[in-house]
Amino acid sequence: MKKAAKAVVKRLEEYRKEETEQLVLFQIVALEQFPHSPYSNTVELYDAIPKYFWGKPERENGKYLPSIERQFTHAGKDYTVRITPARIQDVDGIERDYYPSQREEFVEDALRKLATEEGRGFFLDDRAGVVFSLNDLRRELKEAGHAMRLDQIKEALLVGKQALIHLTASDDKQVEVKLYSNIFETVGLATRDDWKGHGEKSRAFVRFNTLVTESIRSKTFRLVNYKQCMGYKSFIARQLHKRMSHNFRQAGRGQDYSILLSTIIRDFGLTQYGKLRNNLYKVEEALEEMKAADVIEKYTVDIKTANGKPGGKMYDALFIITASYTFTREVRIANRLAKDGVDGLLSHKERQLAKERLEGTKRLLPTSGTDL
Repeated sequence: MKKAAKAVVKRLEEYRKEETEQLVLFQIVALEQFPHSPYSNTVELYDAIPKYFWGKPERENGKYLPSIERQFTHAGKDYTVRITPARIQDVDGIERDYYPSQREEFVEDALRKLATEEGRGFFLDDRAGVVFSLNDLRRELKEAGHAMRLDQIKEALLVGKQALIHLTASDDKQVEVKLYSNIFETVGLATRDDWKGHGEKSRAFVRFNTLVTESIRSKTFRLVNYKQCMGYKSFIARQLHKRMSHNFRQAGRGQDYSILLSTIIRDFGLTQYGKLRNNLYKVEEALEEMKAADVIEKYTVDIKTANGKPGGKMYDALFIITASYTFTREVRIANRLAKDGVDGLLSHKERQLAKERLEGTKRLLPTSGTDL
């Protein structure tokens, strides 16, 4: 019997590395305009996918998890996503299934933040990626309020590499497959020999999901306050802040942001409780946290009941949200970036720095880390 062919792995130095004009714009949040920048970027469509599992999953025989199927709507189009869990060998030697969860979201957001820094974000064989050390990532997570052990970070990276996202978009005529991929297309960690004498300072790299690459190339990403999002205790607040940052482009023009409770449940991948008012309370807690963070100024709730009268059986609720001055200012900056790019926002000196960066991308990168 023939042995199965061993998967071909690549080291970081074997990837073609480049920095494009679009990537420089993606990294604009780290230029002089934003010293000690709290900003990162949201990504078109990909960040709208309800791909994370909130809560503690119940494994069959303590090991196995079923795939999850969810429906959501983005930009007026209906999608279905199927999330297949990753299967990871734990320290006790037993293989267990893991859904991408809040932990994986924090790690991915931290990596995207690192990718905005000069000398870290690159296109690796035409895919957007980031080069870092595990110590860099651990420090970033700690500063963002989500300290993790090294083994937890490595496990989150592996879950991101193995968990599968199968995305389809439906219309009246056909079902079009949009995406069949992982959260991380590639994860490169140091080999065992590379770790000797280097430990957590060994270099690593990640190539992001293909939709992240597409969004950067088409310039459909949007500025988001990464520091505020990472600071929320409520994952609903985090998802809503990202959604408003990406979609609420008319903020500050006398416009409020409206969203239904049923939309939040569906598009954020929430569990709908037997009593819908329990979901309502969770969203109100998130909105109060966003008020305390000076993201929203105020909100009102219009409860929908079956008979249209107070006290009737609730079937939905409409949230009408007034954004704060701070949030609307950030939206205006994001709008200028989206409309005019580097020339529209930066000073002459900053434009020159961006140009020099783009012309000087032939520098050598640290070389360690193997594609898993």
